[in-house]
Amino acid sequence: MSIGAGNAPPWPSVAIERSPVERCVLAALRFFPFLCGLVPILLYQKAASRVAWHDPAFATASAFGLALLCCLFSFVRYPAEARAARIIVVGLAITLGLFSFGLGDELGIADAARADALGNVLIYSRLIALVAALFAILRPSFAIFPMVYFAFHKDVTRAVSGAEELGRNDYAPLIEAGLFLACGLLALSLLQGLSRLKLFTSNVPSLNELGTRDFAAQAAGILLLAGIGAHFGNYFMSGIAKVTLDGGPLSWILENPTSSIMLAGYGLGAAPLGFSESLLALAYEAVRAVQIPMNVLILAAQLLCFLAFLRRRWLIGLTAFFDIMHIGIFLLSGALFLHWIILNSLIVAALTRMKENSFSKIAIATGIVVTIFGDAVFYNARLGWYDSRQIRQAYFEALTKQGDWVRVAPSFFRDASYLIYARHFGYQEYRRISGHVPTSAWGQIGIRQVQPKSSDVASSNYEIMKLTKECAYPVELPITPPDYDAARPASFILGQHNRAANLANSAVAVGYNFYPHHHYSMPFLHRAFEALEPGDIVAYRYLVDTVCLDVADGKIVRRVMTRTLGPAIDVRQ
Repeated sequence: MSIGAGNAPPWPSVAIERSPVERCVLAALRFFPFLCGLVPILLYQKAASRVAWHDPAFATASAFGLALLCCLFSFVRYPAEARAARIIVVGLAITLGLFSFGLGDELGIADAARADALGNVLIYSRLIALVAALFAILRPSFAIFPMVYFAFHKDVTRAVSGAEELGRNDYAPLIEAGLFLACGLLALSLLQGLSRLKLFTSNVPSLNELGTRDFAAQAAGILLLAGIGAHFGNYFMSGIAKVTLDGGPLSWILENPTSSIMLAGYGLGAAPLGFSESLLALAYEAVRAVQIPMNVLILAAQLLCFLAFLRRRWLIGLTAFFDIMHIGIFLLSGALFLHWIILNSLIVAALTRMKENSFSKIAIATGIVVTIFGDAVFYNARLGWYDSRQIRQAYFEALTKQGDWVRVAPSFFRDASYLIYARHFGYQEYRRISGHVPTSAWGQIGIRQVQPKSSDVASSNYEIMKLTKECAYPVELPITPPDYDAARPASFILGQHNRAANLANSAVAVGYNFYPHHHYSMPFLHRAFEALEPGDIVAYRYLVDTVCLDVADGKIVRRVMTRTLGPAIDVRQ
């Protein structure tokens, strides 16, 4: 016996008189799937911040417990009236199932004791995630497992590899949207099933309407637009982050050197256009020429995205625009929001299957409210900062048997690659005194509250941006002590090198470029490292540079202003 698709009768042709209490109850029950969808989000947020998912006993019990729970609810089918939401849930489940399986069970291990204690939990969990993703085509309960496992694997990576600072911006919105919709659809199907039980409806006859198609369509519409609103909140809050920067609401539009991200991407070896310096330089000059209009367009789309809910076509158009924006950012800089692109594509696919007037006014209002205020519950990325072409860039170099130092491609670190593109072993702007410029590897300024090392240099992120636009932020020579936890790179790189050696000897070796990175290392920008095998490397070292990036004579110029050079880390057995 199953509950769900195909069971709902049509709405009665004769209007039914309902008391005010009954009307309120029915209106509230339309939000029942929405409220049920919020429960796993609140649990996920708590788990992401407080629960040690990598605890061996907890991990094993959770994996089997969640798998059992998915099976117990396998009798619940997708509601026939929620085809659009089903497209998104199934698409996300399959995507995360494939990603989860591709993550593998081989970690870069810096904490051997913790990794050994986990045992085979990663092996069987990723297999369960893949199988569950396939069954999610038929039942919403199975969609939950690959979504939760993906988050679990990220936490294990953080704890075991020694990376510790893996961002959530690229994948958390995907997981939350999927969990919200999957659990909401489960609740809607169960509500339809319960409405047909006389024990449930005998005292309040009008509750029979809970099982009608119109009621299910209205509840599904509320759920769908709320799920889209949860994702659109990422864009809205990113717009808010831009207008609340400390230089004033117009400072990002009028003064931020947004085009600098192209130079930063090339400096990190992530820019797809990097195969031709002259082409990248030409593209940089073109983008810089239209920088202000481009900033206006992006900010307007982000701040006004909630208005798209008023028309289905507007919602489709704006979602497609965001995908085009993400693809453009990737081509120009190398920053790839693959998870967001997939989710946006699924939203477009879902909405194109619906009619223009498919949504009730209450569903539209729900989508708008969740977009603007959903940050109180959902994880929303706040992608708003100043950019810079004077940048603090940290990276590893590998020493070959021939005595050559070769820059390591960040993609080599697989699940920990984000660390090399982000804060680098405990470094954050102004966490401690630093002689380097206070930016991320992408030149981001103002992600965290400013605490300048000296008011004589700069008293705000805005002033830092003004200086770094001209590569005029003062740096120190030499840099002592390091502005990061100097003890951490050694254990981290040893674990990563050992993993690479183990994978090189495996029967089925999957290259690190096939991992779903947030930023890919372009192979043509790392040819020397790509040609190496783990056995060719005898040592590594960790470097931090403050660089000034510019374009001159059709070439990208990288001028090192100061450097912190870490000791050689021997990896020979």
